[in-house]
Amino acid sequence: MKIAQTLQHFRPLLGHLLAWSRRLFLPLALGFIAYSAYRASGNLRPLLEHISPAPLVLACVCWVATQWIGPLSTTALARVFAIPLGYPRLASISILRIPAKYLPGGIWQSVARFTAYREHAVKGGDSFAILLIEHVLALGTSTLLGSLLLFVTHENALVQRIAIGLMVIGLVMLAAPAIWVKRTRPMPQGTGSPMLLAIAAVILFWCMAGTAFLLYWAALFGLPLAEAPTILSGYLLSWAAGFAAVFAPQGVGVFEWTAAHLLPTRLPLSVTVTALAGFRIVTIIGDMLAWIAGVGLFGSTSGRNRHTGN
Repeated sequence: MKIAQTLQHFRPLLGHLLAWSRRLFLPLALGFIAYSAYRASGNLRPLLEHISPAPLVLACVCWVATQWIGPLSTTALARVFAIPLGYPRLASISILRIPAKYLPGGIWQSVARFTAYREHAVKGGDSFAILLIEHVLALGTSTLLGSLLLFVTHENALVQRIAIGLMVIGLVMLAAPAIWVKRTRPMPQGTGSPMLLAIAAVILFWCMAGTAFLLYWAALFGLPLAEAPTILSGYLLSWAAGFAAVFAPQGVGVFEWTAAHLLPTRLPLSVTVTALAGFRIVTIIGDMLAWIAGVGLFGSTSGRNRHTGN
């Protein structure tokens, strides 16, 4: 009880510190990327001249797919909390609020979804639990898959030990919400495991997101098949590092710097960082295409059937 009261006492201070750290770090991260682009300007022109457009288009298509796969995990978690919202409604809530992702701070899509859930008579505690579990599963899955690929693709004993440690962390992050759900919200026998379905949906999301990154990397540099697992591992672990860095909105700067050191490339750091930052353009285009498709499908009915899964 005393611990909870102490945390509650320091909560406003921690909130202010986090907000200010984000405000200070974002311009520094953008400055780092801009400086890298300036340093790499001489090497970028030949790179852009030989870029392959077809893989870029496919990368955007794959990223669009991730935005429609994401709500599958939300649908599974809705069963845990007995929320009568099905995939169509949950997908519309998520996809129609994609633009909020790009507001300063990087948290506003989650805030917008939380507000939408309340409009559908979902309890605040249940909404918060769903969003928290989704984030933990995303981080745990990317860490587990990335470290597994890291272990398989490296023979160095130290790297393999690090990979095993990261795998343990990933497994803990997947097991913790599953154990909590099993103890606090037991499901009737014969209904299956919503948590397993949620984890499977997140794995599917990362498979599609990883494919999008591989296609983007292939468009710029080509992609020897033997390097695909290493590149995918670098992408997944770099995303996890960016997500875990709560002071970096959308992981800006942290993702690029980490991936530049994990990916197999002999290019200068400035070129690699600039190329990695370019993947954000692919994700923005994919997000906007998914949002446009969502407006076309849900726009005329987004305000109706608020208390149903239709």
